[in-house]
Amino acid sequence: MMQINLRQLEYFAAAAHHGGAARAAQALGVSQPSVSKAIADLEVLWGEALFVRLHARGMELTAAGVARHRAAQALLEQARTLAGPRSGALAGLLRVGCLSTLAPRWLPVILAHLRAAHPAIEVQFHEDDTESLMRMLARGALDVALLYDLGLARSGVRLEPVVDLVPYALLPWGHPLAAASSLRLSELAREPLVLINLPHSREYFLSLFRSAGVTPRIVCESPSLETVRGLVANGLGVSLLTTRPVSDRSHDGKRVACRRLRGRLAVQSVVLAYPDSGASPAALAQPFARAVQAVFAPQADDLTRRAGVQN
Repeated sequence: MMQINLRQLEYFAAAAHHGGAARAAQALGVSQPSVSKAIADLEVLWGEALFVRLHARGMELTAAGVARHRAAQALLEQARTLAGPRSGALAGLLRVGCLSTLAPRWLPVILAHLRAAHPAIEVQFHEDDTESLMRMLARGALDVALLYDLGLARSGVRLEPVVDLVPYALLPWGHPLAAASSLRLSELAREPLVLINLPHSREYFLSLFRSAGVTPRIVCESPSLETVRGLVANGLGVSLLTTRPVSDRSHDGKRVACRRLRGRLAVQSVVLAYPDSGASPAALAQPFARAVQAVFAPQADDLTRRAGVQN
């Protein structure tokens, strides 16, 4: 007789996704002992540890846990399909990650495009920084993620290019430098800098200054794209960004000026990242990838050009 039930697998998958039994229990609306017992029972049944318990930092999947998690996710996906009405439509749960600076601008329209084409696909999405998303992909807690490729090549994750974007200068509206249509990094380095502070992104923008042979004067940092834009709009400094919202206004309504950068610049490549298990991407990740390409493709040339266009 079967010694595994779907509830155990669901609790195990939730703990892998959330990085701990307590957070999984909270997300599922059950008790933590229930989640912990399900994991313990599976470890006894399979004869292998599924997680490494990290003091005060939750849990991480072991190598065996990663393999079991992928198999559990596939089985849970089949169970969800079986529970619904029989049809030819794609259905099930898709776990999507998105970089926090890309998500507000792109994720809603991508998900709307996906829903229009595949209404039976349920999306569970997670916004975070690049490093956190990469760890989730490597342990199989996400099926796909949309992020920037900033030297991310590593085992356990496969990257697929989407579009290349160029960085641009962000200035307060009416700033003296905004009178020019394009700027050199040496000019920006003389101004107080508001820096986006996310793993990989921070280093990328600082590397642009290093390549230009100048050192910026950082006055404040934030992991939030909109906070950076707001600080600049209120005259607290200038900044470098790549993601550009449609409106060149901060949340409080103040205008900002976006200007091209002169010289040779390392682009930021938007990519789709998948867990690299040696198999094809999860079936539901493929329509998501098509939705991403459909949203970005018509705008690819304009995005690259507009990143530094004069207002």
